Amino acid sequence: MKKNLELLYGFSCFDQFMIVIPLLVPYLGSKGIGMAEFMELQAIFAIVIVLGEVPTGMLSDRWGRKRVLLLGSVLKAIGFSMLPLWSSYEGFLVYHLTMGVALSMISGGDVAFLYESYLAAGGEKSRGAAVLGNARLAGQIGAGVSALIGGLVATVSYDYLLWAGAVLGWIPVLLVLGLSETPAEPGRKDAPKAKLREILASVLVRDVVTRLVFVNIVTLGIAGLVMVWTNQKYWQESQVPLVYFGVLYAAYNLIGGFAGRLGASLAARYGRRAVLGVAGVLPVLAYFGMASFIGWGGIALGFFDRSSRAVTDVLLLSALNERISSAIRATVMSMASLGTRAGFAVIGPVAGFGIDAWGLPPVLVAVGLVYAAVFALVTMPLILRETASTPA
Repeated sequence: MKKNLELLYGFSCFDQFMIVIPLLVPYLGSKGIGMAEFMELQAIFAIVIVLGEVPTGMLSDRWGRKRVLLLGSVLKAIGFSMLPLWSSYEGFLVYHLTMGVALSMISGGDVAFLYESYLAAGGEKSRGAAVLGNARLAGQIGAGVSALIGGLVATVSYDYLLWAGAVLGWIPVLLVLGLSETPAEPGRKDAPKAKLREILASVLVRDVVTRLVFVNIVTLGIAGLVMVWTNQKYWQESQVPLVYFGVLYAAYNLIGGFAGRLGASLAARYGRRAVLGVAGVLPVLAYFGMASFIGWGGIALGFFDRSSRAVTDVLLLSALNERISSAIRATVMSMASLGTRAGFAVIGPVAGFGIDAWGLPPVLVAVGLVYAAVFALVTMPLILRETASTPA
């Protein structure tokens, strides 16, 4: 199981080692894809994940973490290998469909696999946030380093960038092949099959805190997805040279990774409530600031958004893991991702249309207002309640 932890940290790193992603907006733009069409593709991608999230999560709970994670990793590698072959909207649609199926298999199961390997290695539930923080850091390091490389390669040729991404996409497959199923796996197979209605009830009905944790993960995740792609457009509007896209993407991700790891330590020292409160306010300030100061000032404020969301993500995922059983863990994680992607499928195209029609500042102000409402209506009720471990 200790070997599993090392391999899964490596998987977290190379799963995010996608040198194409930090430059996807300008690359598709060079092929005639505007922000409205780009967000439309991302919405379709999200819908595919929505349709596959819960079935693949339940499959992971029943069939095994490794098998589903391996299949998803292979499909993801195929998606990156196909990307250099496309140059039209239809081709990019095929790419997004393939990647949507792949990510629906990976998301949820990787977190469940990591958490269960940690427990099987003798770890304590109370320190689970530190493990998730380490995985988050590994992922952000992978994203950051790949962004630096991608920014440099893109200045030479987009073709080199795409083919390099195709080769690197197969590394996670090799890492998954070395994993071993956790000892809890036979128990999951022998356990009575949990019906989806029962799983929904355990998360959304029976316990108020579990429901609030789940809803926070979903709503804050939607805002995070919108900003992932909006940031690249923001850098374009700020007239940042293409080579620095990789630097900025790397900086955002590395700071996010270290912030996520630091969040677990801060929560242990000051309490989860206090850290969630501070982390929930910073993005609101960042969005309004970015709308007011297009350029390097706004880019700097974007670091507050990225770091605070990383802290919140780690703490909320840890809280949710503590409150659900192993038999349904991957399913619940997939449900959270499902909710996030479904929300983005609606909001993403609206944001893309707004950016094309009215520009970035009004959209950023709107995102800030929505985030403030979410904080008041969803995050504050959670902060006011106990978020310690109480299994659902």
